[in-house]
Amino acid sequence: MMNPQLTRFYERFGAGDGLFYPGHASALVVLGGKKILFDPIVLSQPYDNAWVFYPPQIVDPRWYEVDAVVVSHIHQDHYDLPFLRKLPPQVKLIVVGDRPGFESDIKEKVGREVTVVPPETVNEIFPGVKLYAINHESNGIDSSAIVYNDNFCVYHGNDNYLQPASMRKFTEINPHINVACVPYAYIHWYPFLMEYDNDQEGKLHKERERARLVNHYMDDFLNNVDILKPDVAIPFGANLLIDDGNMRSDINMAVQTPVELTDYARKVRPETAKRVQPMLAGDYYGIGPNGPELTIARTYEAESYRDDAQAFLASRPQKTPSVDGPPVDLDQFLQTLNKRLEGCGAPIDNIVRMDLNYRGGKVLIEIDCLTYKARAVDSFTEGRPYHHFKLDPVASSDWLNGDAFLEILGTRRFTLKRVPDLYLPDLLRLVNTVF
Repeated sequence: MMNPQLTRFYERFGAGDGLFYPGHASALVVLGGKKILFDPIVLSQPYDNAWVFYPPQIVDPRWYEVDAVVVSHIHQDHYDLPFLRKLPPQVKLIVVGDRPGFESDIKEKVGREVTVVPPETVNEIFPGVKLYAINHESNGIDSSAIVYNDNFCVYHGNDNYLQPASMRKFTEINPHINVACVPYAYIHWYPFLMEYDNDQEGKLHKERERARLVNHYMDDFLNNVDILKPDVAIPFGANLLIDDGNMRSDINMAVQTPVELTDYARKVRPETAKRVQPMLAGDYYGIGPNGPELTIARTYEAESYRDDAQAFLASRPQKTPSVDGPPVDLDQFLQTLNKRLEGCGAPIDNIVRMDLNYRGGKVLIEIDCLTYKARAVDSFTEGRPYHHFKLDPVASSDWLNGDAFLEILGTRRFTLKRVPDLYLPDLLRLVNTVF
């Protein structure tokens, strides 16, 4: 079905210059009639359908008729492989290079030609249409870009948090940015899913950490808006909620909505806030014959936004564990896991406890990071430092049936207790990449 808002946008700016916001971290940029679509999510939902977009992403058959699709990075709320595989061959598929893992993954999986453009280089992707991108300074994953012609320029920041020196490079390439899609949302399991021995102390600690981290990323948004000085800054990449039926669950309250970010900006930096527009899926901006035109279909207060999102989440069916087929062969699962643990590197004095709820019963697995051996146990080893993950029935079933633990982290269907309560990046890297 054709979306009426997109139809109106095309009627107004389809042959000129403008930006249509499909939602979350996607952007349709029109430059001199050329249509460049960033990070579309059309045929999939992130992380085993654990997350849902609100407002829902704009899905339209005309996404298959754009001139180019740009995929910023490999995370599932940006990288829709089923959609990319269905793109007609004349649609140029573009990624920024110098990220070998991403390049090899997309080339292998989409089954079509991929245009790889070098970072920190002005690339003319169509006559008169240029793209300039900067990869994250250290993480090897993220990349941001400006795409522009002589009349209009858009910054697509997805969820790439660059340092100020990197951000300034965009203004050196094209000094005037009309629209900046700038990330601000701290969507992470820490500290919201942490457990502590002392409930009251843990609650206070989580609240302090919540405020510190959430405000840090909102301040980063404001700092980047001050650097880029766009006509319009879109609070970007936070229209994503855990599909748990509760807009006010701990993890969903952790994600500040675009309305809440705008309220925060007006409170702490009112001059910067004048550039901020809490655009949502279906809103658009362009340069018309009489100058800039901004169309926002509906304005919200913070609570009315959450009320509408709550009604949306509550109306959705909740996911249930997979019980198709025979129970998992636990010995085979452990054999496969131990094979992955071989050669993990330097030992770490920590036990990873996996507390699983599977088919109505408990399954306890512990992974000793001194020896990198996994085994099933009747009770966990005491007297050693540990990370204790408790998985709900859906996550337990998914992990035992072959999902990587990175997928489980993405679903947020777990809690974690650390004793002692230390951040161990080497251990978490193993949890993300090996388990």
